[in-house]
Amino acid sequence: MHFAPLLLIVACELLLLLIEQYTPLPGLLHFGVSVSLAAVLLCFVALFKQREAKVVDGLRREIDGMQQEAAKSARRYKSLLEGAGNAIFIFNVETAVLEEENRLGRELFGFTKDELSTMVVRDLIAPCEHERLRSFLYQLVRNGEADWDEVQLKRKDGSSFLGEINARLIDLGDEQVAHCLLRDITEKHRTEREIWQRNRELSILNNMLTSMNLGKDLKTVQEGTLLQLMELFRAESGTLHLSTPDTSSPTLCASKHASPELVQVLGTTLSNPDGFHDVCVVPLGDAGEGWGSLTSIPVNSQERLLGVIHLIHRESYRYTLEELRFLETVGKQMGNIIEQIRLFTELTWKSEELLRSHRLLEKSSHSLSVSETRLKQNLALVERAHVEQIRLDRMKNQFLGMVSHEFNTPLTSIISGVDHLLQQGWSSQEDACRVLEMVRDGGLRLKALVADLLKLIRLESRREGLETSAIHLRMLLENLLDQLQPLFEERGQVVTLRDLDHLPFFQGDCGYLERVFYELLLNAIRFSPEGGEIVVHGRVVQQEDLHQRAHTLMRFNPEFLRRCGERCYLEVEVRDCGIGIPLQEQQGIFEIFYEVGEIRHHSSGRRQGKGAGLGLAIVKGMVEAHGGMVWVESCEGSSFFLVLPLEQELIQPALF
Repeated sequence: MHFAPLLLIVACELLLLLIEQYTPLPGLLHFGVSVSLAAVLLCFVALFKQREAKVVDGLRREIDGMQQEAAKSARRYKSLLEGAGNAIFIFNVETAVLEEENRLGRELFGFTKDELSTMVVRDLIAPCEHERLRSFLYQLVRNGEADWDEVQLKRKDGSSFLGEINARLIDLGDEQVAHCLLRDITEKHRTEREIWQRNRELSILNNMLTSMNLGKDLKTVQEGTLLQLMELFRAESGTLHLSTPDTSSPTLCASKHASPELVQVLGTTLSNPDGFHDVCVVPLGDAGEGWGSLTSIPVNSQERLLGVIHLIHRESYRYTLEELRFLETVGKQMGNIIEQIRLFTELTWKSEELLRSHRLLEKSSHSLSVSETRLKQNLALVERAHVEQIRLDRMKNQFLGMVSHEFNTPLTSIISGVDHLLQQGWSSQEDACRVLEMVRDGGLRLKALVADLLKLIRLESRREGLETSAIHLRMLLENLLDQLQPLFEERGQVVTLRDLDHLPFFQGDCGYLERVFYELLLNAIRFSPEGGEIVVHGRVVQQEDLHQRAHTLMRFNPEFLRRCGERCYLEVEVRDCGIGIPLQEQQGIFEIFYEVGEIRHHSSGRRQGKGAGLGLAIVKGMVEAHGGMVWVESCEGSSFFLVLPLEQELIQPALF
């Protein structure tokens, strides 16, 4: 039963009675006002209760959400802890009690969670590491983090392993805990140790070879190798016994930390050399004065025993198969070095005896050495002469072919014309003039061929100097185009000069350069179809521009880039629109008497015919006489390039 409405009505009545003392109210109004006030107050109370209930319900839901989030965070933290790739341990810094660990940590040590919860950090570390543990904890508290490499840890079964710990300090307010990542580095350490040992083994072999190549004496090499083997395999003592031509059994050559009594014991083991075929490890027993094991390494050369290396350990030492193979290799390498040094020593001794006995032989030997050097030089000269002879034979064959073909045509005209005159007489002056013109044309053609041959000879022998003057490329080409205009009109071809006006003047032999561009333009006319376009383009290039095209230039003149220096060059391109030149024939076209295929495959003109193969050779010689070079590039049509120095060079290159 709720008394709130009744209490509200009573409170309203008391309030009305207090009001009526100052202002009387009618009875009905008094009752209505009392009920209204009670209802209003009741509504306010109900609203307050409802708001209070909502606030309480909201707080309850918020608390439930926080509890769920806390549980979710705990589960997430637990999952991350369990799913981590490394073993994780959390312990109290003050008490060193283990508070948390993940699954990998339990599996690594072999303990259960309940067992680890009752343990401290010291229980997981080998007793020999307890002193280092205090330093580790001190560093952790002082710096907030600490790393511990190569710590000995122990498992539940008593076995130990090598670990690596990375710890970070976490302040939780009421306590400080250490978050530790622990990794088992036993395998890593073993692998690093094996790599170090392999490198050390290779270093020993390399030092043996290096010492021999540096001319060190045999005893130094032997003692150094013995000491390195002792360090590598942690042997406390070692000896090296070698046999000599003067002794029947091996004698001591090198010893490290071996007493005379031990050396005597080892000497008795060498009485039977047949027992040393492979590397063997045997216990010394009572005869070794407390030494544990003896490792015997045979020193062999070509299946012949030269000696034995002994490594002695205080405790028994177990070798791996790789180590045994390495020791066998060391023995063979040492045997080879000893044999080579012995042979070298013997040869040196014999040489000295021969030198002392035969002084004349020394002079003869020196003369023989000089003769051998000269012979090598002569052989090189003969080889170069042979290559040159092949080239000259090829040029001779080409020359004979050219003479038989090129000289035959004008000679036939001359002889047939003279025969005609002799047989027919002077019956007609017109016929006689025509025949004499044919004889004259043939003679002029022969004269031109002979002039070209003489020009090549003078270029190659450098017997004709340059008569230089200031030249502008456009003016030079315009004079040539006037001479060649009938040929252009006959074939319907067009010549385009591009970017020539802005080019500078340069020093050159006007006669030479007129012949160069005459041959290049004539070549373009012959190998371009009727109605085609021939383009002549010029520009100034720097050293960098030439080096960017080094791959192409090296094919045509390997020495040009080496001697071109930092000068500027004038580059001229003469481009035709023929079918191009095959890559394998591009270098050959600048040789004497060289012709590319049949001209009928390159031109559609009415005046087709082969030349003598001298034009481009003359072009090459004349351009290189100026200190430049010429080459060709061919894709759609052929582009002949030549570069001429805008500054003269002192030394001219070989032309051919």
